[in-house]
Amino acid sequence: MNKIAVITIAATLASLQAASQAPAPAATNDLPIAVATEWAQAAIAACTANGYAVTALYMTTDLTSKVVLRADGARNMTVDVARRKAYTVLKTGKTSGEFGASVALPAGTPAPAAVPGALPGLPPGKDVDQNLIIWEGGLPVNFGGKLAGALSVSGAPGGDKDAACVNAGLAKVASKLGGK
Repeated sequence: MNKIAVITIAATLASLQAASQAPAPAATNDLPIAVATEWAQAAIAACTANGYAVTALYMTTDLTSKVVLRADGARNMTVDVARRKAYTVLKTGKTSGEFGASVALPAGTPAPAAVPGALPGLPPGKDVDQNLIIWEGGLPVNFGGKLAGALSVSGAPGGDKDAACVNAGLAKVASKLGGK
C-alpha cells in the first residue's frame, strides 16, 4: 500500500473512533429528568392535599412519555388518560381543555350515544384519533423559552382540578424552566 492510502485509512479510522466517543447532541428540548420529576411530585402532592389520588405525566415533543408517576391509590386508567391529555396538547397546539371546548357540541344539542367499547372522552365524530381527549388537565410546558412537551394530571374529580394540580407543580419548578 502506498503511504497516502495508509495515512487516509488511519485518519478515517481515527475520526470514526472520535465520532463514536463524542456525546450525541441533544435532538430535543426536553425537560431535564430532575425537573420533570420534581414537577410531577409537586403536582401529585397538590392533588393529594385535596384528597385526590392522581397520575402526573410529562410527555416530550416527540410524543414519548418521559415521566409517569402514579400516586398511591390512583386508578390504573389515570395513566392512559394522562397520556391522552398530554398527547392532545402536542397534537392540537391547545390545552386539552381548550381542545375540548373547540369540539364541543353547540348548547342544547344532545350528545351522541356512546359507542360500545369506545374510549372515554373521545371528541365527537367519525374516525377520530383514538389518542385525543376532550377533558381538561393537559398543558404545554416550555423550557429555555421553547416548547418542551406537555404536562398532564388525571384522577381528580374534574379536569379543572387536574389542571390546578398541573399548575401547582409548575409553580414549584418555575425558576428551573428558564426563559419565558
